[in-house]
Amino acid sequence: MENYEKKRYRPKRTDRDRALAQLRGYWEPQDVSSYERDMPNVVQKALKQLGLEDRFDEARVLESWQELVGEFVARNSRPVSVTRKTLFVQVLHSTVHYELERMKGQILQRIQDEFGKENIRDIRFRLG
Repeated sequence: MENYEKKRYRPKRTDRDRALAQLRGYWEPQDVSSYERDMPNVVQKALKQLGLEDRFDEARVLESWQELVGEFVARNSRPVSVTRKTLFVQVLHSTVHYELERMKGQILQRIQDEFGKENIRDIRFRLG
């Protein structure tokens, strides 16, 4: 944190160097170290203004797929996307697809327990 408190200054230029820079048409950057300190606040404020602050993070569902369904199912299937509160899962084999359709209620219950019923309402399995 201490390195954020110190301002960074560029080396002092001579009047000749400044005149040449102005003649050539490039500008000298300002000291931006104070902006680095405020960046998390700026991002949080922008998310709030855009209405995205409380949005559900769909990537968390995709990342935790293996933990939710087990190693065998995770090796033979992968979640593709979450669209309109429906999780789409790509399945490699038709036999695994059949088993997943039979286990759909259990898998959906685990996902809803983890992420909430209002975020994931259905699961659809696709061969591919």
